[in-house]
Amino acid sequence: MVLKRNHETDSLHTIMKGFSTRPRGDLSSLRKLIRQNLMFILVLLLLLIVFGISLYLGSRQVYNEEEQWRGQKTMAEVNSGKTNISNYFSDLQRDLDFTIALPELKDYYSQNFAPSKKMEAEHVLTGFLEGKQFYQMTVMNASELEMLQVNSKTENLLSWTNGLSNSDVHRNLFQKSMKLQKGQASLSPVYFATEKEGSDLRKRVVMTLAMPLMDDQALKGVLFIDLDLSNVFKILPNTQLFIQTNDGLDIFVNQTDGSLDIKKISYPLNDSSNWYPVNEMERIHYSRVNIFDQQPFILAEYHQLPLLKVTLGKLVYMFEALLLLFLSLVMYSIFMNFSIFKKLFSTQKAIVFSLATLAEGRDPETGMHLERSRDYAIILAQQLRTHKQYEKIITSEFIDNLYYAATLHDIGKVAIPDAILLKNGKLTDEEYTEMKKHVLTGKNILKETIDKYDLTESFLEMGMNICAYHHEKFNGKGYPEGLKGQEIPIEARIFALCDAYDAIRSKRSYKEGLSHQEAKDRIVADKNQHFDPEVVEAFLECEEKLVVIT
Repeated sequence: MVLKRNHETDSLHTIMKGFSTRPRGDLSSLRKLIRQNLMFILVLLLLLIVFGISLYLGSRQVYNEEEQWRGQKTMAEVNSGKTNISNYFSDLQRDLDFTIALPELKDYYSQNFAPSKKMEAEHVLTGFLEGKQFYQMTVMNASELEMLQVNSKTENLLSWTNGLSNSDVHRNLFQKSMKLQKGQASLSPVYFATEKEGSDLRKRVVMTLAMPLMDDQALKGVLFIDLDLSNVFKILPNTQLFIQTNDGLDIFVNQTDGSLDIKKISYPLNDSSNWYPVNEMERIHYSRVNIFDQQPFILAEYHQLPLLKVTLGKLVYMFEALLLLFLSLVMYSIFMNFSIFKKLFSTQKAIVFSLATLAEGRDPETGMHLERSRDYAIILAQQLRTHKQYEKIITSEFIDNLYYAATLHDIGKVAIPDAILLKNGKLTDEEYTEMKKHVLTGKNILKETIDKYDLTESFLEMGMNICAYHHEKFNGKGYPEGLKGQEIPIEARIFALCDAYDAIRSKRSYKEGLSHQEAKDRIVADKNQHFDPEVVEAFLECEEKLVVIT
């Protein structure tokens, strides 16, 4: 049995070899420093967050205003282009009305396209085409027969693509034009041709304008004029504007040579918002063009935002740099304050422990008792922390404070006369009464020290509680105040058991030290009487660790 017991003890020593009840000083000090300066750090962080939010919102507002201004500017250019196009076609219609009313041409169609009048009419139309980028003017009678055709001298021969010639367009537009009133006009959809200029082939974008030929009595025929749409691009505010046809084709000005590029990008520019997001850096503003109560195409322009995005990105980076600088300053400040705080805290502990060792100097037994009971308290508190009822009460800070506070529990014994404190044998009733005063003496010493020097260390307040109440009993029959149950601070309830356990196990001049089992039996017997039942349960759960310390 002895060998077995020794083997068990050796095993426990092996288990406890890496275990220490002493808190990690730097970590404990850092937690205290952060806790004491938490409000300051939070205020600084809050100010930084407010500054960051203000910077972001301010830059975002500038960005939004700039984006809105650029969007409005782009839309103004689109609307200006619409106005120019409308004016262009209105002017063209007015010129055609004037030309149609000229006697040389009017006599020709009024007299049912008399051959004798054809040369004069042809001369009028040739003069109209001179110097203009119009391809062809064609006259049809009411029977849809071509009576006269005049070609522009400034344009090269066109070949028609997609199987659709201008003659096909004329026939498609004829019936609609025959229903127009005098002074009205009709437009064809946009169509395309290929022009050969030397060895180069170029695509041309064409529209046909049709106007009725009427004398004072009846409709005689229709005048068609085929227009080069490059005329329209020349009157736009800038070359960034483009046209989207009703077929979804997009027509751009080639920025290199000024020719027209035809692409089928097919942006869905068909809702009433008048803008379309291409991507995060680009959007399109657009509007339908009204010509002669028709909407033959959409005029649009890209609105690019790369510089704005870059500016906003720079502001974000600047804020991140400021945040990094702030955090660096905070860390530096914490480091500097930590060094100062650590020295100050160490000084306070040294002073307090110097007081505690006064008792040790008078009674050698007390010194060893201070260390053992402190270690018991740490182990017991750590075990009690695993109980659900105490998991939020017994924190890491609580345990750190307990380590330093526990050694102060008998500081009041410095005021007990040596005749009583060092007496060999049992105390008399009078001597015991005098001995009991050490709890209030210790409490008053610590309280006066805390109040006089405005000390804020929480371990001092815990030490005062342990000093004052570790002789209270759970059933209310202890001293000095007869507190009961939960009225006794939890640190005092923990230490009460540890103090009693060490007293039972330790040898004194008036008694022998008892075994762990006997101490355990006495503690269990005093459950709900002297000791808190929860603390007793925790004691039973960690008793093997206590044996190793003893």
